[in-house]
Amino acid sequence: MAEKYGYWTALGIECIIEGLDLINELGGRGREVVSSEREGGYRYWDPETLKVDKATEDLFIRKLRDRGVRGKVLSEEAGEVELTGSDGGPDEAIYFVTDPFDGSLLYKRRIPAFWYTSLAIYGMDCLPRCAMVGDCIEWSIDFANEEGSFSGKVRDGQLVDVTENKPSETTELSEAFVESYLMKPHYLYPTAVEFEALFRKVKFILPNGGPGAFADVARGKIDVYVAFRQPFVDVIPGLAIAQKAGAIVTTFDGEPVTFEPNIEQRYDLVCSATSALHEKVLAEIQQIREGAS
Repeated sequence: MAEKYGYWTALGIECIIEGLDLINELGGRGREVVSSEREGGYRYWDPETLKVDKATEDLFIRKLRDRGVRGKVLSEEAGEVELTGSDGGPDEAIYFVTDPFDGSLLYKRRIPAFWYTSLAIYGMDCLPRCAMVGDCIEWSIDFANEEGSFSGKVRDGQLVDVTENKPSETTELSEAFVESYLMKPHYLYPTAVEFEALFRKVKFILPNGGPGAFADVARGKIDVYVAFRQPFVDVIPGLAIAQKAGAIVTTFDGEPVTFEPNIEQRYDLVCSATSALHEKVLAEIQQIREGAS
């Protein structure tokens, strides 16, 4: 049972499992555009919201309110939502960060790839209580709590076959499978141009990103995730999954990546399976920067 992972992790797993159910039940009905405006300025260039996004977000917020949770939701669609809590709710106030559905344009065009639902819960001390990414196609969940990083399958509404996540042992750029978001032109051209020298030295590039990319590194499917100008909600829900698995995550300057409850924040970061590979990626980025100065 999910309860053995702790209160917040169990609540997160419950949210993700119900989210997976909802997303798959919606089917074609989820492709309806319900809004062409977005709160705040962090996604001004991509304001479209599908029914699947809004319905999943509403599900999460409703579950938090039903539990009497106090704190704040930081979500891709709604922006910031206060949780006032209620009698009988947990004592601890939290930040609930979510990208309710990642992969909206692929979903809209009926391309069954890279469909995720994700969330993270942080305490008011800005430390992670849990983080998780649900794969809507594979019916799997990658998650982290204060004890470690794990993966499991969803079967009959339950999380089963849970195993501990372990990054790859890749140390050389020439053998590295790299992930970096390139699917939308807003990211494709700036990222490909900025990191051409690095990308030419690696073995393969997966053009995705978001919370699922951290899980990919945690599980050893990807060796390096290069996140360039990535929004808050595309980073925080997956960050702890990689960190708790033992992956190395820093800014381009080699500084630790920490949680700050600012939905407008953007991140330039590298998430690597090994310290040796991480240092080589940072060195390449430093050379790129020096050449541009």
